[in-house]
Amino acid sequence: MKISSVMVAVLVASSVVVWSQAGAASRTVAVERQAGIVPGPGCEDGLVLDDGTAETAYGWVPSAVWGEYVQTFPVGPLISSRLDSVCVCWTRTRADDTLDFEIVVYSGSEYLPGRTELYSFPASLTAVPEWPDAAFVEVVAPLDAPALGGGFHHIGVRWNPSADQFFFLCADQSPNDTPAGGFFRDDRAEGEWASVLDSTDPIFADHAAMMVRVRAHRVPWIPTLGLVGLMALALLLAISGWFVLRSS
Repeated sequence: MKISSVMVAVLVASSVVVWSQAGAASRTVAVERQAGIVPGPGCEDGLVLDDGTAETAYGWVPSAVWGEYVQTFPVGPLISSRLDSVCVCWTRTRADDTLDFEIVVYSGSEYLPGRTELYSFPASLTAVPEWPDAAFVEVVAPLDAPALGGGFHHIGVRWNPSADQFFFLCADQSPNDTPAGGFFRDDRAEGEWASVLDSTDPIFADHAAMMVRVRAHRVPWIPTLGLVGLMALALLLAISGWFVLRSS
């Protein structure tokens, strides 16, 4: 059944955005939940935690100067790996369809990202679809991006909602999916992360995964010696040199 253009305008104006009820500190916002919107292809051969459908999408109110959403990825697949690209699913609810954002990478524990990013890289996107349509964009990582070590990694997006208003990161909220961890914070959070799984914010009530996917490849493991290791190596070389001189 087709909806008239008048009805579409009314929906966009009145009900497409769901405001957070969790207080001004978070300032989160989401699009109105739909049933199983399929955003299309994006990094299917990479590390994927969502089921390919976007029931909703997360964003920020326009008063936020910057906001971040990151997805927690399991330890094993990214150890000693370098990112090739990150695929992010986006949608919007206003006429502006051009978005500037950053891919952000953090390390940390399963329960919390670090306060300081490992690295980030910029991206731009045009023709962002209007909700309920959504689509992935693949952002290629810089060739000099550092390799990831052990532990959990948290990868996602940061953008300026006051400049690029009412853009949203797609989210899987399928009830049968095992929830994947994720975190969010904005410029008023004083560097503190909040968990989507522990949040009382109703927009995260059925969270399964943020639609952030990564491609990565393994790199040779090069151990870092540290100060003690360097001192031990120097001592070993000195002893080896002494024996060489004694035997010559």
